[in-house]
Amino acid sequence: MRHIVFLIAYIYFLFIDLRKKEIGIVALSAYAVFALISVAATRSDITVSRLIDTVYSISFGLVIYFLSYFSMEGIGLADGLYFVINGLLLTLKENLILFLTGLMVAFVVGIFLYYFGNNRAKKDTRMPFMPCFLPAIIGYIVCIV
Repeated sequence: MRHIVFLIAYIYFLFIDLRKKEIGIVALSAYAVFALISVAATRSDITVSRLIDTVYSISFGLVIYFLSYFSMEGIGLADGLYFVINGLLLTLKENLILFLTGLMVAFVVGIFLYYFGNNRAKKDTRMPFMPCFLPAIIGYIVCIV
């Protein structure tokens, strides 16, 4: 169930981020509620090691959130909150893979835009971060199916 909640939320956030280039707090709050409901629905799967991994995964999300706060939204506060909520649904390893894949894709796209984009766009370009997670999400879908 946690996989379904995660994938539906990602697809929704992907379209919002592509259209508006920001994710609202209402959508993130709804995602947090559904994540908590899915955790409560599968509470029989909770072990001590899973609980510790969840705490580490949420802590990783908090680190991303505070990095985005102190870097004047270099990544985006909503992206940091997204990783905090993902901590409820994903393991630390899955959260790290998602984040690092997103950084690698953003790096490649950023280099491409820098060398092949027009000069005006170089100054004002803000790239949405959610689409950068797509390769990791596709790999995630392939692995769980």
